[in-house]
Amino acid sequence: MSHPAVRQEQALNVIFREQYETYLPEKLLCIGIGTGNGLEHVSRETTRIVYGIDINDDFLKTCNRRYADKIGSLWTRCLDIHREYFNEDKVDLVIANLVLEFIDIERFTDQLKAVSRKGTIVSIVFQVRHDVPFISGSGINAIACLSGYIQEVDRSVLESRLKRDGFVRIKEQHHMLQDGKELVRLDFFQQEEQCRIQLDQVREQAGNRNRMSD
Repeated sequence: MSHPAVRQEQALNVIFREQYETYLPEKLLCIGIGTGNGLEHVSRETTRIVYGIDINDDFLKTCNRRYADKIGSLWTRCLDIHREYFNEDKVDLVIANLVLEFIDIERFTDQLKAVSRKGTIVSIVFQVRHDVPFISGSGINAIACLSGYIQEVDRSVLESRLKRDGFVRIKEQHHMLQDGKELVRLDFFQQEEQCRIQLDQVREQAGNRNRMSD
């Protein structure tokens, strides 16, 4: 029987393939790309560029060694979202699997806003423990040490923040692992965020003027 960490990696590989093949993006951003689990499913004929960010530079070196030639358009950057954001481009699909456990939700949603436009899809996977040990694997421990931040994901807070920023949930899937862990996949679609923000600002300014006139 394989180790739980191996089974988790295999499950995430299958999920990544489903995420990618559902949307077939021209531009893909993987937040927490790690060593590139799942990138073998990316088609260089379909996807013009894959951006990958991760807090672990050693993981990124492995990722580039494995997939740079196969994909042909892999761009990686060592980055801590708690300190800075990736904002070099707008993308069609963001995949963020098992990273919310290590990122403040507000910082995470701000990162999504920096790379999203109308029509951008965000596909997220996080773990629900069900009284079993937290995320498996030595790589996960390395990320936790680098990030200095670890949490169980509060789904209600996550969805509230994304709704505020113009995202609508369009898909939900649950994957049970043999060790009792549950992986939850949530996909979101970005609506006309900028228009909504501008409308909110207009409403706020109008409200301020009304209060001043009172």
